[in-house]
Amino acid sequence: MFDLAQAITQQTDESRKNEGPSGCSLFYQTEQCQQLILEVFRFEGWQTPNSLKTYGKNPKVADTELQQIIVIEMNQSHDIVEDVKQFAHELPNHKGIVIIGQEDTISTMRALKDMGFYYLLWPLNKSELTDFLKHVHSNQQRFSGVLKNRKAKRVAVIGTKGGVGATLVGVELAACLADGGAETILVDHQYHYSSVDIMLGHKNLVKQNSINLAQHLYDMDAVSANDYLIDITKHLRLLAVEGKDSQDTLLSYSRSVSAILLYNANFIIEDFSAAISTNVDIEQLVEPFDILVLVLEPTVASVRAARQFMDQIKSYNLEHQQETRILLFLNYHRPKEAFSLTQAEVETHLEQNIDVSLNFDNRCSSLLLQGQRLHKVKTIASAAFNDLALLVHGKTLMQAPSVLNKLKGLFR
Repeated sequence: MFDLAQAITQQTDESRKNEGPSGCSLFYQTEQCQQLILEVFRFEGWQTPNSLKTYGKNPKVADTELQQIIVIEMNQSHDIVEDVKQFAHELPNHKGIVIIGQEDTISTMRALKDMGFYYLLWPLNKSELTDFLKHVHSNQQRFSGVLKNRKAKRVAVIGTKGGVGATLVGVELAACLADGGAETILVDHQYHYSSVDIMLGHKNLVKQNSINLAQHLYDMDAVSANDYLIDITKHLRLLAVEGKDSQDTLLSYSRSVSAILLYNANFIIEDFSAAISTNVDIEQLVEPFDILVLVLEPTVASVRAARQFMDQIKSYNLEHQQETRILLFLNYHRPKEAFSLTQAEVETHLEQNIDVSLNFDNRCSSLLLQGQRLHKVKTIASAAFNDLALLVHGKTLMQAPSVLNKLKGLFR
């Protein structure tokens, strides 16, 4: 016999399940917050969240298998925005991130919204939490709301001329960010005679054929675009294309795939070695990117090219009302006495301080051939690449104390 009441109840339960998240990762600081969230999920018939108690400011999200929605309690934080910035790069862009905190200020809410995070003010009741999680789930289904604010930070690594080490800088920067837990995509724009395989320690690396890519480009989505990436490490993937097409065509292919994957990574690092000397359109090097890392050596030719390029960027920014951030990376890839300029002279000509300087270390070549990552080995190079990664994260480098301050410290 047909039971109408039972059928309605089953339909209601199924509807409630569909309205909620398919999975949740909970990072909690207090038992009260954990208990409230678990009760809501039990009542709604949603899958029980994966719960992890956190201590300190960083919940270590990179070490965890993350679900569709990520809830992070920050009730013990004294500055939620600054604390969230410390681990924001470890959170996947396609997940719904909910921060719970006690800061009742418009500035906190706006800052987190701009970062692509939802914010819930504590204390809250079950009804408020239920409705909010349904809202987040609905936005994920339609890809709307603050989710649109969470997309990859794009960084172009540009060489002032051939041989200044732009590919090495791009590879080490990407690897350093990935080792820090950020989902990172490295894009190789050297379509002929690239050395990215050597730099990555993957000598048998096979690039994607442009013919296959062209056939699928027009109906490509994020899932199919991922098939064109080569896994290097847990958090680092490579997009490398080759073919008989012109460089402009291959460039357009690579950039189309990168644009599709904007919401599937935290960082996209693109290697434009010797881009200035090969006359790549200035708009292509400025428009899509948040940061430009300009790699140069202390020679007249390299510095002149850097100055000309920087002037072009300033003019472009002024005309299009943009603010493209430029980081200067000075590479001493030979002993200092082999170069014609000092760092002070380089800075004087460019009218800008060098952000990161990499001093010569004759061990680097052999370490790379052994498949070692320079930012992880204790060499002169490691500090430079880690400093560059910090700057890309938006952090300020600690300035080395002067000789006078060191002497004062000794006498104290």
